[in-house]
Amino acid sequence: MRKPSLILIALCLLLASCGKPKDEWSRFSGFTKEDIAGHYEANPDESLYEPLPTEGVTVYNNAVVDVEALAGSSVSVRISIPGAFHLKSFSGPINADSDLTLTNAISSNTKEDIMMTVYRNEAGQVRFHGRVKRYHYSTQPGHENELTSSENWGFDVIKQ
Repeated sequence: MRKPSLILIALCLLLASCGKPKDEWSRFSGFTKEDIAGHYEANPDESLYEPLPTEGVTVYNNAVVDVEALAGSSVSVRISIPGAFHLKSFSGPINADSDLTLTNAISSNTKEDIMMTVYRNEAGQVRFHGRVKRYHYSTQPGHENELTSSENWGFDVIKQ
């Protein structure tokens, strides 16, 4: 009577451990610039590139990102998405949570930022899921801070 119960428990544990994906990604809090520096290419998981429910956001499956460690806690991020834009560069300090946000002022009425969530899996791979966004502001006197339109380019990349 006892033996079948032990076999059943062992079988349940075996099934539970087999069902867990080996490449499960977790938010990577406390990353350093050395952890994220490197070359990133598009995530091969095509399910990530299905249309999003958010209007105006497209996740591109051909993004390339390069991250370079700079002095202090700063990094330089260069991103290219063929068919969307050739190259955009951002630089600035990293923060201690699992997100990285860097901003550029293109002109007095146009700004861009890149916002990425940093993930790591059990194998130690690093992944970015994020977007580049361009903001257009009014040039009308008295309305300079009013957002008139924006563009979004989403991406999901894995460190090579």
